[in-house]
Amino acid sequence: MSNNLFVISAFIPNSLIIPLIIACLLTLLINLPFGYYRGRTKKFSVKWFLAIHLPVPFIILFRKINGIDLAWNTEIFILVAYLIGQFIGKKIYTRVQSKKR
Repeated sequence: MSNNLFVISAFIPNSLIIPLIIACLLTLLINLPFGYYRGRTKKFSVKWFLAIHLPVPFIILFRKINGIDLAWNTEIFILVAYLIGQFIGKKIYTRVQSKKR
């Protein structure tokens, strides 16, 4: 386990690892309902655009509260959590809809 932390700490200071994990989890969780909603909207419509972009201010707030600066070595983790949350939310919507049919 400490070997994995060594690899992570090569890119991220030790003081930011826990706040970054918290920010990533919150990012993923906030994107689940937006991804779910995005699943039922028409692609490239206004609602689809809003479902993708409305969570961004919340994520910026989470990042600021946790003291995470905007840097490539931290932002990539938050971006991946964002995309995974959107993806999982849409997958949940698709599964729920397929079970209803």
